[in-house]
Amino acid sequence: MAAFQKSRAAAVGTLVKGVSALLDAAGVKVVIGNARFVGRTRVCVEIGEESVRYFDFKDVVIATGSRAIEIEGLPLDGDRVVEPSRALEWTQVPSSLLVAGDDYIALEIAVAYARLGSKVTLAVAGDRLLPDFDRDLSAAAIRGAGTAGVEVVLSADPVSLAEKAERVVVSAGRRPNVDRLDLQTTGLASPKGFFKVDPQLRLDRHVFAIGDVTEGLPLAHRAMMQGRVAGDVLGGKAGAFDARAIPRAVFAEPEIAAVGMTEAEAHAAGIEVAIGRFPLVALGRAMIESSTTGFTKLVFAKDGGTLIGAHLAGPRSTELVAEMALAIEMGATNEDLALTVHAHPTFAESLMEAAEVSLGRPIHVRRPARS
Repeated sequence: MAAFQKSRAAAVGTLVKGVSALLDAAGVKVVIGNARFVGRTRVCVEIGEESVRYFDFKDVVIATGSRAIEIEGLPLDGDRVVEPSRALEWTQVPSSLLVAGDDYIALEIAVAYARLGSKVTLAVAGDRLLPDFDRDLSAAAIRGAGTAGVEVVLSADPVSLAEKAERVVVSAGRRPNVDRLDLQTTGLASPKGFFKVDPQLRLDRHVFAIGDVTEGLPLAHRAMMQGRVAGDVLGGKAGAFDARAIPRAVFAEPEIAAVGMTEAEAHAAGIEVAIGRFPLVALGRAMIESSTTGFTKLVFAKDGGTLIGAHLAGPRSTELVAEMALAIEMGATNEDLALTVHAHPTFAESLMEAAEVSLGRPIHVRRPARS
């Protein structure tokens, strides 16, 4: 763990310095402090305990991020009971660890520490892990966690389970950091939850919001793209944020990735679908690497065959999902994907094969039985 912490600090330090250098090269003035609004077009920044600076603006972007939510009965103490980011700072592997949560962060922390040798219990409040993913991915996540040595307890009371654990990680969602901004001084009301923004990321004509403070997935790549759109709009360019193809990546056992609609979401929206599912056990590259656990599941609109969702479990899934995000953005169909030549032997072939299955003409698996 000492070597891990040294490597982690070096990686983070390099990335932070790189971003600082980019800001400096672009002529961005950075002021570090605690900011709040003190008027419709003015911000006050407290720098340290005694210094205060004021900035007048024409336009402002709120990008203050979010913080961890606590679970009743398990208050975060920064030592034994912590949020996930603090768990990455430990210098010793706990002999026993309870992870409370059902999201991808909880799963990643649980699998990581199980691989490091900790006896890990993952306490899930509901009836399935990763409840906002496709059900097939949820099932794959539970199987994979078990393979990695994690005990998954569904419909669990984390408070009672925490008593026997040396340390506890709580991953119960995020809360936007907006309560100390004094938004009322701008004429805007503080949101009860997350900001609702228009496609240009505006709250009003001159106030924008991006990232974890806005409704949607709390993902770094989503926030970055929102920032790019807001920058284009502020620079006078045409721009709009489209959230239909935001990929999600879970670095666990196995790797899991998804983009677009789940099968259940499509049905709820009244869309008749064609499903293409291809098991990795039928894939040459998976056999070569002895990594045959997993599958590719593609969801196509039956009318026209347009790809509307992709759900992947297995090696390279977090990389392959980029092709599926592009396919959704481009309006690709199952015919397009099936006729796109993929190199052999690769895991990417599973995408082409799944498209063939959805068309009812699979080559390397048996044709699904007619219902």
